[in-house]
Amino acid sequence: MPNRLDSSRKSDRRPGGFSLVELLAVVAILGTLVSLTLPAVQSARESARRAACSNNLRQMGIALVNYESARRWFPPGDDALSRRNHAWSSFILPYLEEQKTAGRIDYTRPWNDPRGNAAIADLIISTYVCPSGMVSFPGKQDYGGVMGNAVVLSEEEVPELPPGWAHSGVLYATANDCPRPCRAAEVSDGLSKTLLVSEGVDRGFPDMDNESRIGNARWACGTNCFFLSSPVLNTPDVDGFRSYHLGGVHGLFGDGRVVLLVENTDPEILIAISTKAGGEVTGPIP
Repeated sequence: MPNRLDSSRKSDRRPGGFSLVELLAVVAILGTLVSLTLPAVQSARESARRAACSNNLRQMGIALVNYESARRWFPPGDDALSRRNHAWSSFILPYLEEQKTAGRIDYTRPWNDPRGNAAIADLIISTYVCPSGMVSFPGKQDYGGVMGNAVVLSEEEVPELPPGWAHSGVLYATANDCPRPCRAAEVSDGLSKTLLVSEGVDRGFPDMDNESRIGNARWACGTNCFFLSSPVLNTPDVDGFRSYHLGGVHGLFGDGRVVLLVENTDPEILIAISTKAGGEVTGPIP
C-alpha cells in the first residue's frame, strides 16, 4: 500500500534551478559588482603602467649620467655634424645593459645604413617603450631628448626665436655652429632643474626625414629629440611632451630624478626646465 505521506512530500517539491526572476536578479547584481570593480582594476593597471614608465626613464637617467661621467659630456641628441644621425638613445645603449645591441651597430655609417644598421634600428628595446602606448612599430621610442625651448610667450616680443634656441637644451643636435655635445658644467641652471628627456608617446609623422616613415620616433634615429613647442603639455599634434598618463607627462631631470609634470604646469616653468642656461628662477617643480 503506497505511503500517502511520502507522496504528498514528493508533490510539494519545487523543480530545481532558478526562476527567470531570480536569474535576472543575479545578473543585475553581477553587473553592478563589475561596474564597481572595473574602474578600480583599470586604475590599478594604469598605476602599474605609470610606475613602469617612470622606471624606464630612471634607467635612462642612470645611463646618461654614467655616459657623462665616462666621456665628460652628454651624448649629442642627434649626431648631425657627422651626417650619420645616430641618436642619444643609441649612444647610451652600453649603459642600459644593451651592450650586445650596441656592439652590432656600426657608428661609422648612418643610423639606417642597409649594411646592418637598418635591421638593428628595427629592434624593440623595452626600456624605450611606454606601456601606456597604443601603437607599435619597428624601433619605437616613446621618450625624446629635450633640445631646448621654441616657445615665445609675450605677444609684444618679435615673433622670432631667441638666439641660440636650437642649442638651448642639453641633448641638442651637433652642427657646424655647435660642433660638440653639452658638458655638465655648461648646465648653469643646474642639473636638478633641467630636463634631459621627456615622454613623447606614440608620436611620428609620415613626412619625417632620414628616409623613414617615423624617423622622429625611433630610438636609433637622431630626430628622436624635440623642443618645447607648446606652452601646454599634451597639446594635440605637437611633437613631444605628451603621454597617456592621467594628469601629466613624465620628465627626466639631469640629476636622475623622474617627475610627473602636471598638465597645468606654468608655461614659464616649462620653458625654464627645458633650457640649460636660461638663468630663470623657478620654484618647486610640480
